Amino acid sequence: MVNEPRTITLPSGKRAQLRKGKGRDLMRAHRAVAGNSEPMSVSFALIAELAKVDGRALVYEDILEMDLDDVLTLEAEVSGAGESQVNFPSTAAGPKEAMDCLQPRQSSDSSGSDSPSQR
Repeated sequence: MVNEPRTITLPSGKRAQLRKGKGRDLMRAHRAVAGNSEPMSVSFALIAELAKVDGRALVYEDILEMDLDDVLTLEAEVSGAGESQVNFPSTAAGPKEAMDCLQPRQSSDSSGSDSPSQR
């Protein structure tokens, strides 16, 4: 089944089960860290929402105490940078859209004046 959790082995040797994220998971992660200005807090809270390690549900504080290699692996999987890319599959954009993203945007200013960086 498509929505079944996937299992990965973390660098520490522990087994992590990750489920595909939903918008409500991101909302819960934001609520869990409300008032925390640390930039990584939402990412860590989202990992806690979506992952279990060795069959055990996680909380934000668990992520803070994990080995860095495990945290980075989980973050890559949750964000879609990992090999499985379940949350952000590479087929989300067609080939043309993917190439458009790689091309620099042309300025809409056709006056021919110097750019701000050349002044």
